[in-house]
Amino acid sequence: MTDREILVGIAEVARQHLGFDGTLEPRTRLVEDLGLDSLKLLTLAVEVENRFRICLDPEDETGIETVADLVTIVRKQLDA
Repeated sequence: MTDREILVGIAEVARQHLGFDGTLEPRTRLVEDLGLDSLKLLTLAVEVENRFRICLDPEDETGIETVADLVTIVRKQLDA
């Protein structure tokens, strides 16, 4: 799966579960740009796990600040 396909999947999750209707760019910051609070971040993490059938490590989750960070972590989990 390519980074672009992962990005599209994350955007679908954001639209369906967070009500996001904009365009996600790799440089988009989850908290500052999208305004996600802790509950929405958790929702995003859980739904990304469901969408891609992966399990995010708690250590990885703490380092996710941008959409690109999330794409990298998802790709790493898919490749494992």
